[in-house]
Amino acid sequence: MKIILVTDHIKGDTGWSRYARDLATGLSDKGHEVRIVQREDGLVDPLKYVANPVQAFFSALKVNKIIADFKPDIIQFVVEPYGTMIPFLKLGKTKIVLNAHSTFAYLPILVKGIKRKLLELYTPFMYKKLHAVIALSEFTKKHFITHMTSINAMKYVENKIFLVGGAIDLKVFPPHHTPKENNPKKIIMVGMIKPRKGILESINALEFVKTDFVYNIVGSFKEGDGYVEVLRKRIQELGFEKKVFLLGRQDHAQLQALYEESDLFLMLSTNNGADFEGYGLVYLEANSYGVPCIGPNDSGVSDAIVDGKTGYIVDQFDSRLVAEKIDAILQSKTISPDDCLDWARKNSIEHQAEQFTKIYSTLTA
Repeated sequence: MKIILVTDHIKGDTGWSRYARDLATGLSDKGHEVRIVQREDGLVDPLKYVANPVQAFFSALKVNKIIADFKPDIIQFVVEPYGTMIPFLKLGKTKIVLNAHSTFAYLPILVKGIKRKLLELYTPFMYKKLHAVIALSEFTKKHFITHMTSINAMKYVENKIFLVGGAIDLKVFPPHHTPKENNPKKIIMVGMIKPRKGILESINALEFVKTDFVYNIVGSFKEGDGYVEVLRKRIQELGFEKKVFLLGRQDHAQLQALYEESDLFLMLSTNNGADFEGYGLVYLEANSYGVPCIGPNDSGVSDAIVDGKTGYIVDQFDSRLVAEKIDAILQSKTISPDDCLDWARKNSIEHQAEQFTKIYSTLTA
């Protein structure tokens, strides 16, 4: 099939771009002809499309030219705000697929006042014309259904919602496990240093951990940022200066080495208002090294971690319970590295591409 993927870029340094890049790789490996449409093709920052049909209209003119030239069977909007172009597309036989990753699955939630009212009126026009919505997790699917129901728009999508979880490229993160006897035990977190990633909650839980540990926090941050200052203050209060480290952004080789030597992945993402963790590919990355994970409930992470088998789903605000699960993994080895490896293999981009191929075939039959 001929498939267009619409995304902001494919550098792989954001959730959207990483997803688009890996999906393109998986589909290409399956023999599909994939065309990426991104900012280089005249698109702008995704947030500029929210509640702005004028921007969507002018971008749709550019995308229509690409559609006319490429003649795709499928056009898939990986980045949800770009879906605002859908009412203005000239498609012919092309089928439209729209991803629903997390909060952005329902765009009106991002704005307030009159802009929200206008976007609520505009949203049904997006979904009337498309053929499939891809929810990344059950939590995201529920979020999407709840809000679409609130504006009486579920009738446009109730038979079009498919669940396809996250996936990792096993050529980039080849599943393997190296037995280790670390002392202290090594815990890792990978993600942007911001409140929604639950780093403060993780540090609070570590206060009650009985096992000797170090906690390596990998992700970009700006020194002097308010949240970074909160973290540093808490680290100092707990006397964790030689146990908890903000390592900053690491290149791929450095990240691989950190995963390789780790005993546990800990990221307790929190819901920051309407903003939530839609899935969490980093949990799969850790699993590909046989590393068990601990993540939060009330989010899409419940689809990324098999509770009790590849790690634990916890109440991220119950510090003592989180600490118990950390000790269970580090001391009692309650989670098998082999189960983690198997889960990573089951969530490969190859498997994801197979799922999408079946959906595309259904839409174009």
